[in-house]
Amino acid sequence: MLILAGDHVYAMDYRPMIAWHRERGAAVTIAVQPVPWNEASRFGVLVTDEDGWVIDFEEKPERPRSNLASMGIYLFRREVLLDLFTREHPGAPEFIDFGRDVIPYVIRTDKVATYRFEGYWQDVGTIQSYWEANMALLEDEPKLNLYDPNWRIHTRSEERPPAKILEGAQIVRSLISHGCIIHRATVIRSVLSPGVVVEDGAVVRDSIVMTDSVIGRGAVVDRCIIDKHVRIGADAYLGWGYDNTPNWLEPTRLNTGITLVGRNAVVPPGVRVGRNVLIGPDVKESDFPGSFIPSGETVNPLATVVWS
Repeated sequence: MLILAGDHVYAMDYRPMIAWHRERGAAVTIAVQPVPWNEASRFGVLVTDEDGWVIDFEEKPERPRSNLASMGIYLFRREVLLDLFTREHPGAPEFIDFGRDVIPYVIRTDKVATYRFEGYWQDVGTIQSYWEANMALLEDEPKLNLYDPNWRIHTRSEERPPAKILEGAQIVRSLISHGCIIHRATVIRSVLSPGVVVEDGAVVRDSIVMTDSVIGRGAVVDRCIIDKHVRIGADAYLGWGYDNTPNWLEPTRLNTGITLVGRNAVVPPGVRVGRNVLIGPDVKESDFPGSFIPSGETVNPLATVVWS
């Protein structure tokens, strides 16, 4: 039985891993990939013996003993997985999280193998890594090639008309999805999902804009991730200035200069929004406390009430 994490991006044929799992006779096989030592603390890492059997697992350790990162791809013998969740295991933790509870227990009680994967793999479990994975698609020859005819990416896609690029628009190294309309605007190093509209004079730079969002006339969106159905008012500026103060609500997650705008949010015309700002979902114009939102702030009435 194959169990997959949902916050990783990769292109992998699982058949060689399944064959390796059967050959080794393992209870569980975990796909792994070496990562730079200075990044190993971001991952669950596996310690193996000289034969490749796992002897220890560390979930995001401060001082990692290995740089062999788990890819979040677990292949179980069916009877092993069923046994874990259908009978009592004295001394075992409550099985809630695979990385924290299940895998360490199986390592102590059974044979766990590793399968080294050499292809493209990116953990997108942080805001920065998610942004980087999208920006990597804009390279001349990206490691994950969406245009490879021998490896089709199958996903749900609505039937929409082709993207429309009007006279006077400037687009540089960007992905523009079907249904987008780019007026006399500028889009630089950005990824636009289906149905995005960028109105006259607007600038979208180093950003990810999701489905059916509208960037208003003269607005600037710089190093932002904009969720679906967002409305950015005319002449608003998101990602303003050079202050990189971490977000006060999410300081460990929102600290690299990226501003987030939640689904269905409406950003008022003319507002200036700094960096590392979190604008929550369904936020209305009236929720903004003024025309300037400093770096590191949060605009989300519900989150503010809960915090206080």
